[in-house]
Amino acid sequence: MNNTTATATLSPCVVLSWSSTTVDARLATVYICAIAAGIHFLFWIQFALCPSVRQKGMMWIYAYLLTDLFLIFRFFLFYIQRTVRECVPRSSRTILCYFEATSKIYTNIIQSYILLALNVCRYVQIVYNRNVYSKYMHLIIIAHITIYSLPVVNIAFQFFTNWTAIWRESGGTCDILYTSIYVQVYNLIIVYLLPVSLNIIFLLLCIRFIKSTGNIRNQQILNNRRKFHRSLLIQSLLFYTIWFLLWSPFVIAFQFINVNTNAGIATSSLNYVQVAIDPAIVAIIDVRFIKAWRATWRKYKRYRQKHVYPTMTTTVVRKN
Repeated sequence: MNNTTATATLSPCVVLSWSSTTVDARLATVYICAIAAGIHFLFWIQFALCPSVRQKGMMWIYAYLLTDLFLIFRFFLFYIQRTVRECVPRSSRTILCYFEATSKIYTNIIQSYILLALNVCRYVQIVYNRNVYSKYMHLIIIAHITIYSLPVVNIAFQFFTNWTAIWRESGGTCDILYTSIYVQVYNLIIVYLLPVSLNIIFLLLCIRFIKSTGNIRNQQILNNRRKFHRSLLIQSLLFYTIWFLLWSPFVIAFQFINVNTNAGIATSSLNYVQVAIDPAIVAIIDVRFIKAWRATWRKYKRYRQKHVYPTMTTTVVRKN
C-alpha cells in the first residue's frame, strides 16, 4: 500500500478528469457549443466571401465575435482534455488550472469593454458626424491594446496580493476563490457595473441627440438623419438587451458561486447561449449583412441554374 502511494506521488504526470456527474451536467453545454460553432462557421464564411462586410467601421463587432470563438475553443479544449483522461505533466497542471479558472472571466471582461468602445465610436459618429475609424485610428489601436492588457494586469495583481486563489478539486473544474467580500465588490464594479453603466449612458446620449432637431431647417435632411440614426440605435438596443439578459447572470454569479455548482453550470450555459446567437443577431440587425446574404444567395442560385439546367441549343431546319 505504501509503495503504491509513493509511486503515485512520484508519477511525472497526473490525469485531469471530470467526474461522471460533472460530465453529465455539462452535456447540454456541449450541444450549445456545437450549435454555436456551426453558426459562427457560417458567419465567418460570409465574412470571407463578401468584401462589403469587411469594413473598418465593423472592427469592434469582429473583435467581439472573435472572443466568442475563443470561448467555444476553450470549452471544447477542456472538455476533451477532461474526458479522454490524458495524463498531463505535473509542471503543466498548475498552468492549465490557472488558465481554466481565469480565461473565461477574462474574455467576458474584454467583451464588455469592446462593446463599450463600439458604443463610444457610434456616439462620436452620431453626435459629431465624424468617421472615427479614419480620423482617430491611432486612438482606436491604443484602445484595443488597453482593453486586452489591463484585465490581465488586474487578474495577475489579485493573485500576487492574495486577493484571490485557485480552487481545484478532483473531478471538477478549476475556479477562482475570492478571499473577502470587498474583493468581490471591487470586481463587480470593474467587471460589471462600470462597463454596463457607461454603455447605458452613451446609448442615452445618442437617443437624446437624435430627438433634438438643433438648427436643421431642411425637413428631408432631418428625416434622413433620423432614419439612419434610429436604425443604428434599434440595432444597438436589440443587441445590448439580449446580451445583457444572457451575459449578466454569469458575470454576476461567478463572483459568489463555484462554477461546479448547479447555479454555476446554469449561468455558464446561458453565457454560451449568448455566444451561439451573437453572430445571428449581428447578421439580422445589420443591413450590410442582410444585403451580403442576399447577394450570396443570388450568386448561388445563378450558379445552380447554370449547372443544373445547362443551356440548350435549338436547331431549326428549314424546308425548301
